[in-house]
Amino acid sequence: MSANLLRHIPVLTVAALLAAATVAFAQDETPPEETPPASSGPARPIILPMTPGSTLNKQLPQQTTPKPSSPRPRIITAPGAPAVPTTGMPARGTSPAIAAPERPRNATNDYLFCNRTSYAASIAVGIRNGGLWLTRGWWTVPAGECKVVVKGPLTQNTYYVFARSSFAHTGSVRTWGGTQTLCIGNGAFQATSDGSDECSAGYDPQGFAKIETDGKAAWTTTLSEGSNFKTMDQARIAGLQRLLYDLGRFDGSIDGVAGPKFNEALTQARTELGVGPADSAGLYARLLAEATKTQAGAGLTFCNRTQDVIWTALGQDYQSKKESKGWWRLQPGQCAKVIKDRLDDRTMYGFGVADRVEGVPETWGGTEQFCTKDSSFEIDDVTDCAGRGFTSTGFMKIETAGRAGLTFEFAPRRAEVRQE
Repeated sequence: MSANLLRHIPVLTVAALLAAATVAFAQDETPPEETPPASSGPARPIILPMTPGSTLNKQLPQQTTPKPSSPRPRIITAPGAPAVPTTGMPARGTSPAIAAPERPRNATNDYLFCNRTSYAASIAVGIRNGGLWLTRGWWTVPAGECKVVVKGPLTQNTYYVFARSSFAHTGSVRTWGGTQTLCIGNGAFQATSDGSDECSAGYDPQGFAKIETDGKAAWTTTLSEGSNFKTMDQARIAGLQRLLYDLGRFDGSIDGVAGPKFNEALTQARTELGVGPADSAGLYARLLAEATKTQAGAGLTFCNRTQDVIWTALGQDYQSKKESKGWWRLQPGQCAKVIKDRLDDRTMYGFGVADRVEGVPETWGGTEQFCTKDSSFEIDDVTDCAGRGFTSTGFMKIETAGRAGLTFEFAPRRAEVRQE
């Protein structure tokens, strides 16, 4: 879609609706990133299954005519990160002394989210107010835990819910959601939308699940990881296993079973991080912070250093397999991580095109041919693009030099080209 089609909502209208939303959401004064006071038990839970290996939705361009004649963006090296070992099968044994955190106990009020998965999950919630939808996020819910997101007796019959796994984890981002398109932000946000797939600058469309509360004052939504974990305690152990794996401290299965290999890794982590055996919440928080720091130094980030909105695409040549995917829509000055994990010896390629209504749009490309199309795509074969209904597009090579992570900047023609 073209940038000139974005719909802007008048400032006074948005301000009024956000003021109304404060009452409708019944939020407390605590920021979404902090843990609200514990409330309690669930009323008629709704289970949202995970979409394995899914990626966050991106807005899609309507015109992407490739003209591979623009200069090479400059590259800035990001800090390195330790390698993650291959998963093996652990021996099973007795569970270590892992103190279970206190669960919410009050079942009369509040909207409670429970995370029965091995991932730390970020939650966004939306409501409808007249002809607009209001969304707010993010609340982080650790694996195997519950958190109050909307406090007090619920005032809405319908809520809209979206969740994604933390960027601290290795591998693809997992999502939980549905078919109602609403807007989300990258950091803590409050947004409005008209329910279409268009969002204002700095926000992206995403599919939310519609949750009917039947007018009840309390409700619980549980995020699930298929049938992998039957109980919250299993998910809590699996959450620690996953974080230890993300940090290269554990090479066993993420199965929610505390075997000898996991016990040993957990004890070593407690000792090195200085966390006592009774402080499971503190240990999880420390491991999550370490994993976030590690992931921040890995992967590939695209940044827009132009004055135009640009659409970007990625090509990879890895283990004798060439594939392409897109599009990431970047506002001026905006960055997006397009690969989360370590790059190592992958050969990377990039393409970009400015979103302009008039004149010839500026492009960034090269001679390496990959398949693209005008809508969102992920194509694992670069042969016979035209014969399969795709466009053969020239991408430029990104020199990774074996780095774990780097940032790739799309710069205007007049900008100085340099490498650091």
